[in-house]
Amino acid sequence: MKLATINESISIIANIGVIASIVFLGLEMRQNTSMIKSQTRDAMTEKQMQFFAALVENEEIAEIWVTASESRDELVSDSTNLRRWEFYWMTQLRMWENEWYQYQQGLFEAEEFESRLALYERISTRPINADHWNSISYSFAPSFRQLIDGMIAEAN
Repeated sequence: MKLATINESISIIANIGVIASIVFLGLEMRQNTSMIKSQTRDAMTEKQMQFFAALVENEEIAEIWVTASESRDELVSDSTNLRRWEFYWMTQLRMWENEWYQYQQGLFEAEEFESRLALYERISTRPINADHWNSISYSFAPSFRQLIDGMIAEAN
């Protein structure tokens, strides 16, 4: 009888150890998830800063940006700068697509992401951007295509 009591005690202690280990692992996973989200957000911010730094540091790109925003016909008549703009625009779209994906994965709260959506809409609905979007949209994720297509359709 004494041996049975010892076995029960050891079994209870072992079960408590297993439960404590599971709780500890859960806390570690939560902390790790938080850290990964933080690193991802930091990387996204860095990409945005690099993207906008190109406008600040490269006068030619800044001029193309202004021309695309204010004088579409002038940019369309200059095929070299038009192509530069299209590739720059595609870079921005890829960055947005990644942000959209991260938002869908829960990295952004809806309230926080609203300002990004407003920016997407403001820039993507410019005629020169909307025109180019129509020729390249096939290369983006379906949910992102629906988002941008909806913004452009609503603007028209």
